[in-house]
Amino acid sequence: MKKLITGLRHQVTSVSNSIIRGFSMADRSFSGGFPILQMPFNEAGQILFEDLRAEVEYAIRGGVHGVGIAYGSEINKLDDHERDEVLSAVVDQANGRIKVVMNTGAPSTVQTIHYTRAAKVLGADAVMIAPPGIAGIPTPLVRQHFLEVAESTEIPIYMQDMTGAGMPPALLADLSQAHENLCYAKIETLPTPNRFSETAELAGDRLSMFGGANGVFFIEELRHGSVGTMQGIALCDIVRKTWDAFQAGDEIAAESLWNHYQPLVKHYTLAEGQLYWIAKEILRRREVFTEAYPRMPAVKPDAGLYRELDSLMERLGVAPI
Repeated sequence: MKKLITGLRHQVTSVSNSIIRGFSMADRSFSGGFPILQMPFNEAGQILFEDLRAEVEYAIRGGVHGVGIAYGSEINKLDDHERDEVLSAVVDQANGRIKVVMNTGAPSTVQTIHYTRAAKVLGADAVMIAPPGIAGIPTPLVRQHFLEVAESTEIPIYMQDMTGAGMPPALLADLSQAHENLCYAKIETLPTPNRFSETAELAGDRLSMFGGANGVFFIEELRHGSVGTMQGIALCDIVRKTWDAFQAGDEIAAESLWNHYQPLVKHYTLAEGQLYWIAKEILRRREVFTEAYPRMPAVKPDAGLYRELDSLMERLGVAPI
């Protein structure tokens, strides 16, 4: 694996900076459930690659249309070599059965372009990028950042609008018009429904919008123009059933189903560190993960939250799939 990754990195660095135009049109076919993978670690913080592969299979059994490797995967806690290994393992296990989206955002444009080119070489179908996490960066510089990254690749880009790194609807619409590759948005700045409506009005069919934020407004987002969702993976099968009911025209059934599981959804929509513990524990109890540790530091929930999790999973009938 190490030799393979080294070779692939060489391919990335050898790509000429001048090759930035003339690519084929971006794939605009993505829709449906694209859950964000949890990263399986042991107590020492080592990645459990067999659990990662089992998670991809679990997602496929759950009926997902794609998976994402992103902040919810603790990608910010991985070194560059680990990023490459993780993406390679997920792409290999998916084996073309589902799409794979890789987060390639970074503080600088140079880094983001490097990660984006690496993701393409390693087999990602799309990438996802949030604005650089620099307080007060002016909109023209954010726009320039996204356009330079879009020029560097031939695969589609999700522009991530999230709390702390927001992308206003006008900017999303402008960028979708400015470059073919900027054709998806993951909208997570709460409350999302109005954000969806305004973005759809400004961007039209140039931009396909996905929800996230663990589905807090999943149904409302579907009603406001969402073509998919990128929630946590713990309940990916329930997300798919809800999606299918809505797409079949039975909004009441979709809403009833999703509302039924809201107590559990809320239970793992916690502060970032606690979320990892709970989401991974759900995966362990669903016989996907063998261990349920985040990479430290991450505040562990108290025993009471685990007892509540026991009760909720039993009452709602959340079992292995």
